Amino acid sequence: MTTALLNCVEPVLRGEVESNAITNIPYAVFLGLEAFRLPNEEIAVRMPFKDALIGSPSPPRLHGGTVGALLEFAGTMSVALAAREAASAPLESIPKTIGITIEYMRGGATQDIYASAQVLRLGRRVANVRATAWQDSFEKPNATASMHFLMP
Repeated sequence: MTTALLNCVEPVLRGEVESNAITNIPYAVFLGLEAFRLPNEEIAVRMPFKDALIGSPSPPRLHGGTVGALLEFAGTMSVALAAREAASAPLESIPKTIGITIEYMRGGATQDIYASAQVLRLGRRVANVRATAWQDSFEKPNATASMHFLMP
């Protein structure tokens, strides 16, 4: 991901565009990702269901890779925007993923899935982030991820 991430996400979150779709990143377009803010001001990402996202045909379940990509995208977006706010200046590049550990807790049903991330620590060199993906209820997560990012 390049600075295209911030260039397309910030106007969405400020309400300057009619659609919440992330349009400058091809994989995000394929997944149909949409960014928005939750009532508590956290950033969230929605991945609408489509048949191309099915990984297990019987019973039909979301592919784990798409759920992982959703979690990583939410984490990257959260840490990039937190870093921009902390620096009070535009970022020159996007934080790079150093490591990610995903814990799958339940299969993804054939419906929309959401993810949000919390920046646990934002340092000069490294950021630690925790992300959660859910469908019906945030209290019943489908997957969680611990991520570490190298700051630009």
